[in-house]
Amino acid sequence: MPDTAFDLALFDLDDTLLQGDITRLWSEWLIERGWIGNGDAFRAAFAEHARAYAAGVLDMEEHLDLLLSPLEGRRVQEVNAEVDACLDERVMSRLYPGGLQRLEWHRQQGHRTLIISASTAQLVAPLARRLGADDVLSTALETAGSGEDRYYTGRATGIRTFRDGKLTALDAWLEGRKPRQSWGYSDSHNDLPLLEAVDEAWAIHPDPKLEVIARQRGWTMPNWR
Repeated sequence: MPDTAFDLALFDLDDTLLQGDITRLWSEWLIERGWIGNGDAFRAAFAEHARAYAAGVLDMEEHLDLLLSPLEGRRVQEVNAEVDACLDERVMSRLYPGGLQRLEWHRQQGHRTLIISASTAQLVAPLARRLGADDVLSTALETAGSGEDRYYTGRATGIRTFRDGKLTALDAWLEGRKPRQSWGYSDSHNDLPLLEAVDEAWAIHPDPKLEVIARQRGWTMPNWR
């Protein structure tokens, strides 16, 4: 990142820029492709994790074990091709126009834009590139092998960009620099640490816990639906 002064806009992805959860959309895609053998069991486990997330008690390591199990041993190139197809057919049409307009507003102002998501990098990074974001912070996936034979191990690596982990990843990205002005956009109370760290917090279709806090603090709550 350049040393010059900068302004920074931080966007959560799921239920903030995107109607729904990109990981859920991807999982359904993999069930249809036959990469997940028992779709009903996977959906039931995913639903239980979603309830834990809403309650603020999600075990992220258990969640990652579930999400990454279908990728174990699969070549990175093969996964990338499926991700691109899923984005084209299931994701792009679900992006909120209001969110895209806000992202574009920041770009026009010369602000740096960063998508920061607890979802995994093989999904978030290519979507962020399509949206023209300056950078992306998301949970990285471990790979082995090299070249065309590089494959996913089924494990995550590095900082888990979830709850306080988003701040940890952001601090590492900033490398000691401080934006002149910062904005944060999220729908979830799990992102409260991030929203409290910016100069201007926006609660986007907030969950009940975040809505209470946002109203108390006078945060902007637009409707991007």
